[in-house]
Amino acid sequence: MPRSTSALISKRDPRKIKYDTLMKDILRSSLFLTTNLVGYLFWLCRLRQAMGFAIWPTAGFVNGWLSSYFAILLEKQKRRPMLALYLTNLASETLYRQFVNHGYLRTYKHGECVPFAIGLAGFIAMYKKKQLSDGLARILKFIFALNEQSDTIDTTSLHPLLIKYLTWVRHYFGKHERCEHPHSCPSAALEGTSRNFAIGFGVSSLITILKSIPTILRRPSQLPKLLFSFRNLRLPLFLALIPFLYHVTECSLKRTRMSDTAIHLISGSVSASSMVAYPSVSISMYIFWKLIETVYFKLTEQGRAPIIKHGDIILYTLSTGYVLGNAALEPQAIRKGYWNFLCGLTGQRVRLFNRRLFNAFGFDSQKMFEHFVPNLNPKYVTINPALYLPFKRV
Repeated sequence: MPRSTSALISKRDPRKIKYDTLMKDILRSSLFLTTNLVGYLFWLCRLRQAMGFAIWPTAGFVNGWLSSYFAILLEKQKRRPMLALYLTNLASETLYRQFVNHGYLRTYKHGECVPFAIGLAGFIAMYKKKQLSDGLARILKFIFALNEQSDTIDTTSLHPLLIKYLTWVRHYFGKHERCEHPHSCPSAALEGTSRNFAIGFGVSSLITILKSIPTILRRPSQLPKLLFSFRNLRLPLFLALIPFLYHVTECSLKRTRMSDTAIHLISGSVSASSMVAYPSVSISMYIFWKLIETVYFKLTEQGRAPIIKHGDIILYTLSTGYVLGNAALEPQAIRKGYWNFLCGLTGQRVRLFNRRLFNAFGFDSQKMFEHFVPNLNPKYVTINPALYLPFKRV
C-alpha cells in the first residue's frame, strides 16, 4: 500500500506508473521485511543451539543485528538511506525512553518542541543560504509560505469579498525594508496561516470521516461535532501556526539591528512552538535527524567530513537491531505505533517471550506482561520452570 501510494503521488497520473516495476519493488520490500522477521527468529535459535544457552544479548540484540544486516542487503539501494534515517529516529527515541524508564533522565512537558526547534532553525538557515536540495527547499517554502517573488494565495478562484479583503490586507499595511515578502507583514503571516489551516483541516477531516463511518451512518448529526472537535482541529492548528509564528517573529526582529542569520535561527526556533497544538515525537525526531543527515551530506560535498562507505547499511543494522532487541527485553520503551506494527507482523507472537527471566539482569521486561507465564515443556528448556514460577498452594 505505501509503495503504490507513493508511486501515485510521484507520478500524479495512474497511467504513467510502470506497474511491472512497481510490483517488483513491492515484492522486494516484502522479501526484505520477511527476511528481517524470519532472520530475527532464525538467529535467535541458531545462537542458542551453537552456545548451548542463551544470554540477554543473544535473546534480542545480536540476532536483531544479524537479521537486519542480511535483510537490508535485499532492499533497493535507493530506499536504504530513508530506512536508515527512520530507524535511527526510532532507535534514538527508544534509547531516551529507556533512560527515562530506568531513572537516568526525565520527561519534560512539550519536550518534543526542543529537537523540532533545532531542526526547523537549521533548515531555515540553510534555506536562506540556498544550501538545500530543490526538493527540501520546495517543501520548506510551501510550509513556511516563503514566497519572495509570488503570492501565497492565488486570488483568481476566490470570492470577490475575499479578494477585496485580501487586497486590503496586502496593501493597507506596510512592511520593513529588510522584509523579503512581496506584500505587507500581516499579509505574509495571515496568508500562509489561512492556507495551511485549510489544507490541514481538509486532511484531518478526511481521516476523521474515514475512521468514523459507522458512527456517521448511525448518527449523521454527529458529523459537525466530529469535524469541529479539538481533536480534529489539532493538525490544522499545528500547520497554521508554523508560518504565523515564523513571520510574526521574523518581521518583528527585522526592525532591530540583529543579523539576518540570527533572525532566521530565532524565527525557525519560535515556529516550533506550533507543536504544542499537535505533540508528535515522531515528527520532531524525524526533522531533527533529517537536519543532521542534510548537514552531513553538505559537509561531505565540501570535503569537510569523511564519506562512510555503506554507512546506510551500518546505520540501519545497528538501529534496527537495537529496537528489535528492546522488543524482546523492554517493549515499553518502543514507540507504541511501531510496537503494534511488530505485533501485527509476527501475528502477536512477539508478546510470547518468557520475559521474567530477564528481570535479573536489571531490565523491567515484564512491565507490559506482569501476569503472563508461558506454558513451557521442561523437556525443551534449559531452566526448569519450577525454579522461577510462583509456588501454587494446593
